[in-house]
Amino acid sequence: MGVLVDRVGRQNMRQSRVMFSALSVLALWYDAPRARFLAFSVFYGAYAGGYNALLPTTITDVFGVQNYAAVNGVIYFIRGIGMLFGAPVAGAILGSHSRSASMLGSSMNLRKRYHEVVWFDGILLIGATFCVAYLRWPDARNEGRWVWKA
Repeated sequence: MGVLVDRVGRQNMRQSRVMFSALSVLALWYDAPRARFLAFSVFYGAYAGGYNALLPTTITDVFGVQNYAAVNGVIYFIRGIGMLFGAPVAGAILGSHSRSASMLGSSMNLRKRYHEVVWFDGILLIGATFCVAYLRWPDARNEGRWVWKA
């Protein structure tokens, strides 16, 4: 990823990583058999890892070294809220399930609810994609010009 970052820019790479994270959730995790789920695990791990690894350098690029601590604190606070509420919301979407006499009906219902969790996660990642894309405009405004390699 480091070589690609040098060629296309940190912000562009971060934008692509969050977008590919969303695509891997929606394309590979949704209704995935075992092999596709393993592919999802590998791709999502690589994409989300790249997204997180580029966060500090992107903050420094856009907001400057002097504002790094404050902006980083706000971003991690917002991410913390998402982590605090994300799992309970996904749990509420899944609901409770029990192994009853009707195993087939119960497993089909559980599969439908897992699909809803996948959509929930994918939609949030698409929203994050737009938020990361929006960062390019304040950066271009502060720099006084738009550059593709950012």
